[in-house]
Amino acid sequence: MTGSRLPISSALMTPPLLAILAFGLAPLTIVVVWSFWNWDPSTYWIKPDLSLAGYAAILEVGRWTVIVSTLVKAFATALLCLLIAYPTAYAVHFLAGRRLSILLLALITIPFFTSYLIRSFSWRLVLGRTGVLNTWLQDWGIIHAPLDWLLFSNFAVVVGLLASYLPFATFPLLLSMRRVDPTFLAAAQDLGAGFWKGLTSILLPLTMPGIFAGFLFVFVMVVGSSTEVQMLGGAGASIVSVMINDVMRVANYPLAFAISTIVLVVIFGLVLIGNRLFGLASLFEDQSP
Repeated sequence: MTGSRLPISSALMTPPLLAILAFGLAPLTIVVVWSFWNWDPSTYWIKPDLSLAGYAAILEVGRWTVIVSTLVKAFATALLCLLIAYPTAYAVHFLAGRRLSILLLALITIPFFTSYLIRSFSWRLVLGRTGVLNTWLQDWGIIHAPLDWLLFSNFAVVVGLLASYLPFATFPLLLSMRRVDPTFLAAAQDLGAGFWKGLTSILLPLTMPGIFAGFLFVFVMVVGSSTEVQMLGGAGASIVSVMINDVMRVANYPLAFAISTIVLVVIFGLVLIGNRLFGLASLFEDQSP
């Protein structure tokens, strides 16, 4: 029986593995390889002459700064998302009843039924000089003139990114909390542990895979985003995805591929670190008896 199951399992696994190789690994491999090719201005295409020109161009004025700024924005947004998503996931899983939890999850996901453009533009109506927030602050006498830094600033970009990608941090946390054996928390309470002791000693360590998964999902999404930056950051704002688009418009493909490769290395490094330190793979393991 065991021998007959192996060919069946292999046959079932072959199509998804081929799909992953064809649509996932192969394009990434091509990007990495082409990043070392050379640009041929006579043909407006790249040729297989090994060169580090693409990587050297990253060190030119402005480009490396954009990469660092993108990573900082991604880190800050992912961290803020976790600070909001963790108590949200806790409330949905431990405090809300079945119907209320379904309603809360629906409210979290409903914004995704609209486009990124509409969601980003709505923040301009909130943060602008004549927007909702400035109007409210002036009506209450908190400020006497509109705050210009609310819009077309890093603050506005982070707010837009936070609103867009908060669900990507919330759902991994919910998944990790649902995998925590409730008897652990009950036993901690029986032994006299209060809320904060149970949270820091039991729940937080057991949900670390979900915490890092949420951080990673938001980090990756922010690095690849562009709409929020262009709509809320102003004319001078830039991010890696915008810089890659600008480079592609002038047909400097090796530079675009080199920038993409650096981003891939950073993300892949984070995945390895997360799996090593926080057991990221355990989030997807089958825990059924």
